[in-house]
Amino acid sequence: MRRNNKTNFANLFVCIVTVSLFLTYSVSSIAGPSIPTHSIKLMRVLDPAQAGPLSLPSDVTSDANHIYVVDGGNHRVVTFDRKGNYLFHFGTQGSNEGQFESPVGVTAIHNKVYVADSGNHRIQIFNKDGEFIRSIITRNNKDLVRPIDISVSSDGKELYVTENTNHSIMVMSQDGRLLRKWGSNGVNTGQFRYPATIAHLNDERIAVVDVLNTRVQVFNPDGDLSLMVGDWGVLPGQLYRPKGIAVDGKGRFYVSDSYMNLVQVYDDDGSFLYVLGDDGTPHPFSTPVGMTVDDLQQLYVVEMLKNTVSVFSLKP
Repeated sequence: MRRNNKTNFANLFVCIVTVSLFLTYSVSSIAGPSIPTHSIKLMRVLDPAQAGPLSLPSDVTSDANHIYVVDGGNHRVVTFDRKGNYLFHFGTQGSNEGQFESPVGVTAIHNKVYVADSGNHRIQIFNKDGEFIRSIITRNNKDLVRPIDISVSSDGKELYVTENTNHSIMVMSQDGRLLRKWGSNGVNTGQFRYPATIAHLNDERIAVVDVLNTRVQVFNPDGDLSLMVGDWGVLPGQLYRPKGIAVDGKGRFYVSDSYMNLVQVYDDDGSFLYVLGDDGTPHPFSTPVGMTVDDLQQLYVVEMLKNTVSVFSLKP
């Protein structure tokens, strides 16, 4: 009975904190200054059509001709053309070459598609048509680790991988050698608590979503900290449960918050700019996670629990 009382008290405390956070955000939205917003226009929702609906999608990336969506609940990657038409999908559940076990992150560069095959402790590499090329087992020393996301340097030589087993960033060569790593479990700068999405900036710096530390850390390629974006809170410019990040051509950071169901935008120096929305009202996303911005100024947002990928125009 005593143990149940403690559990009930803990649950009550969590509920009180959660309600307080929502009230803080609501009151500040009503009584405080208008929230800076930037209008977005919904262009389309990606529909796999005959391939069947998405199930718990987590990430999206684009190249010159394709859009690739990680469809984790179906253990596959679904491919669309740049107009949003379904093309094909690849992968089934399993551990053989070309199969997946709960994949999470994806990136496309130089006609190759890199998938963080988390449950199989590996990165799988495919050509642009979804044909398997090779896989790289992700190890930290001798221990297998679960990769969450991957980003590739512009020259294609280095693979930057976030992994939650040791809360670190691993930099690997194309042949799978561990070149360097940094990070550990903690709250200090350079440490992480569940690093998630990772993305390269135009100048080769790397932005990493540090989920439970409610921030984005930006590093130079050697691992030296360059910039911090966001801090804990529920007010405009603050983050409560960041999950995804995208960077546009001007170096602005788009950060999704899966708890507050919004996307916030920061300048290239880390300063808060606005929330995506209209007339002071944030756009109501549904559990936004992975994102990407293409060269047409279109923002792709994975809305996980809605099982959709929404495409918005960022043009004025």
